[in-house]
Amino acid sequence: MSQDSSTIMASTITRPLAAVFVISVALVVSGCGGASRWMVDLRTSQGDAALKSGNVAEALGEYELALRLDRKNVRARAGLATALSLRAKAEFTDSKLDEAGADIEQALAYAPSDSVAQALATQIEQAKIRREVVLANYPLYETMGASIADGLKTIVSANKQIAKELKTFRADYDTGHLTKAIVDSYNLEFEAHRSTQRLVSYRALVQSGAENRTEGAQTQAPELLPIP
Repeated sequence: MSQDSSTIMASTITRPLAAVFVISVALVVSGCGGASRWMVDLRTSQGDAALKSGNVAEALGEYELALRLDRKNVRARAGLATALSLRAKAEFTDSKLDEAGADIEQALAYAPSDSVAQALATQIEQAKIRREVVLANYPLYETMGASIADGLKTIVSANKQIAKELKTFRADYDTGHLTKAIVDSYNLEFEAHRSTQRLVSYRALVQSGAENRTEGAQTQAPELLPIP
């Protein structure tokens, strides 16, 4: 066989092999893209299902996984924005203004034209401004509020202690436990009344805009105030 014939034969064999290789690569790449789209759709569908069932935390995780694969996926971005808005609303209701603000800001980054998220963002911002203005002008308000909260914790603790004494009495029927429960009940009643007066005083103080400069002024309330 001549050298020219060998060259022609090698070329004839090489071209089909190269074509097969190119086609194989194209199929692999196409397959990977299809698998990626399938995974994005799956994660997004799971996020939708979690959101529908009220599981916001799970929905957030699913949408975030979908967006790792496709940052521009419209459905996943909309779902994540909705989930973030729901978490922000829950945080806002629970008085966690800073956390709510961060979440609603992120939600608007994914869905800038979402009117519900925009309205919530406005509410949160107004609440934060009001908080800052009040604390800047009346720094002792926060201290007084914390003090009242601590008092309420004492009431809760006393109530649990009374329940414990009653449970113990039902086990051994020692009237000493009932006596202790009665004493604790009187103390609980006193603390509850005291907390009520402090709450009324606190509300009156904030509504009037008066500066609470001394601890004595914090606990002094008029005898009669409007019922909330």
